[in-house]
Formats: sequence, structure tokens, C-alpha cells
Amino acid sequence: MGQTFPTLLTRRSVLAGSGACGLMAAARRARAEGVSALTIADVGAEPSAAMRRAFYEPFEKETGIRVIAVPHAADPVTQFRLMVETRSYIWDLCMLNTEHVARLQHDGRYFEPLHLTPADTADLLPGMFSDVWLGFSVYAVMMAWQTASFPKGGPSSWPEFWDVGRFPGRRSLCRSPAATLELALLADGVPPDRLYPLDVDRAFSSLARLRDHVAIWWSSGAQNTLLLESDEVDLSDTWSSRAQAAVSAGAPVTLVWNGLYVTDGWCIPTGCPRAGIARAFVRYCARADRQAEYARHIANGPTNRRAFSYLAPERAAVLPTAPENFKGLTKFDAAWWGENTGWVAERFEEFMLE
Repeated sequence: MGQTFPTLLTRRSVLAGSGACGLMAAARRARAEGVSALTIADVGAEPSAAMRRAFYEPFEKETGIRVIAVPHAADPVTQFRLMVETRSYIWDLCMLNTEHVARLQHDGRYFEPLHLTPADTADLLPGMFSDVWLGFSVYAVMMAWQTASFPKGGPSSWPEFWDVGRFPGRRSLCRSPAATLELALLADGVPPDRLYPLDVDRAFSSLARLRDHVAIWWSSGAQNTLLLESDEVDLSDTWSSRAQAAVSAGAPVTLVWNGLYVTDGWCIPTGCPRAGIARAFVRYCARADRQAEYARHIANGPTNRRAFSYLAPERAAVLPTAPENFKGLTKFDAAWWGENTGWVAERFEEFMLE
């Protein structure tokens, strides 16, 4: 007769079990109400494919509720606002970053409360959730340069990126004021912990000094990846997942974890008739094992600290929220941009036309 061993019950194992029971109870209620599917608006392309493998398909298998993913616009704020105001719920959940959330909250009440419990958020990094939003994916705005262009080493800070004498080469920058103005201030010597509120005049003065050396102002993540994979530019700002995609494709690029971090997460529109099962899906995406699976397929950082215990060290090393990388990043202040986007964006467009 084989030996038997006592089961070790920990607080986390109990919470995990209760979480699974809560998920199935939510699924049963949803099916009883005639809900058979959730429609989720995400960013499309590679991130959506990664979410399909990490969140959508496993959720379908565990609950029997089908997940339909549709891409939203590059800036989904107007779509989200109109959907709530007209009560035409084409989405049950939407992937929004912190700036999107701040802009919508500035305008009115557009989000359902998530009813998160301490158990749901116990292992999340600080600032990765609120009563209406849960972050699950972190990306960095950072620096990349062609290794061959700087055989003795390239810039490691934004003042050095701006130093065209010491580090000559063709540069590219994102054609958007958000984050670009922050990088311009860092280049001008503003300490990371004193970035906000942004000194907009100083930022544009800093940008003006570099403008003649910017060969390309990129406007999409796909374009940025192509630039890093080609020899069109020597240095660029970049989004971390796009930079990692270029490296994975064989681009000889050096990445510098110096810049900002931005978090994408889930929100439920106010009045959504399927809010109950949508909340269950949000809690599901907070799980460490699900976030780790997402990070295996796209190089965005998990917000659940325990996700790293599921990841190989070499994979963890390329993610923004890995401790060694995260310490070089400053939180993007979405609330400031939520209040100032309009007039700053107009000024940026005027700057680009000068």
C-alpha cells in the first residue's frame, strides 16, 4: 500500500481554490441569464494573439463562455464614450491604458466598478489597479540603438541620446507628444521623480534642439519595429515589445532600460448587461499563471509579481517589470495627460509643421 502525505494548505492555495469556485459560480449565473459569449475589444495583432492563448481560450475552456475578440481604434476613447452614451454595447470589456482611463474619467462616469477583493490584488505591483481598471500588461518607452553603429558603446541616457556630437547618427522619435515630451525633459536634465507636472515649454525647447537630427518620426509600433530591423536609423526611442520583436527577428540592436512605463488593462463600460461575467474575466487575468503565459508570447511585463515564478530566467530578463529593468523606468503620469492632452497635442502638431 502506497504512502499518503498530508496536504499543505497555504493562504494562497485556499485563495486560489476560492477564486476557481468564484469563476465557476459566475459562469453558471451568466449561462442561466442566457449569456454565452463575451466580446472584448483589444489592440489586435500580436498582443491579441498572445491574449487568445493566455486568457481567452483558457477562460472559454474553464467557463464555457466564448470570447470574441475585436480590435479597437488606436485611440479607443471616442469609441468607448459613444458606446456608453448611446448604450449600444458592442463590447463587454475594453483594453485601455492609463491615459485612456484618465481621459474618460475626466469627462464623466464611463466605467463599471470591478468589485476587486484584497485576494484578487494581493500580489499586484503598486498602482496596477483601481476600482474600475485592472492592469495586466506593462510596456516600456525606452531606447534602442544599432550595435554596429556604436562599436565602442552607444548612449545609455537621454542626455546622451540628444548629444549628436558624441553620438552622431540618424535618429527617430515617436510622432506623439505623450512620452516624447517626457524623454525631451529627461534629456534636458530633469530628474525622473520631478517630471510632472510637465514643463511643456522646456520640453519643446529640448525637442527643437534635436529636430534637425531626427530622420524619421515614426507613428506606429509596426513602423518602429521595421526601423530597428533595417539600417534606416541608428538610434530610436521604442516600445519594449516592439524592440524585443526586432531582436527576436535577428536585428543587432542594443536595448537600454531607461525611460517610462505604461500599463494596459481592462475596463467594463457603464451599464454593460454582461458586467458580472466580465468582472470574472478581469479577475481571471489577474492570476499569476495566466499573466506568465501572456508574457511567454509577447514581451510585455506582468503586473502580478508571482508570474515570474512561472517564467524561465532568460524570459524574465527581457520583460519591463523584471526588477532589474523596472528600476530604470518611471511611471507615465496618465492623470496629467488626461487633463492636458488636447492643447498639448495641438501644440505638438504645430511644432511638427514649423
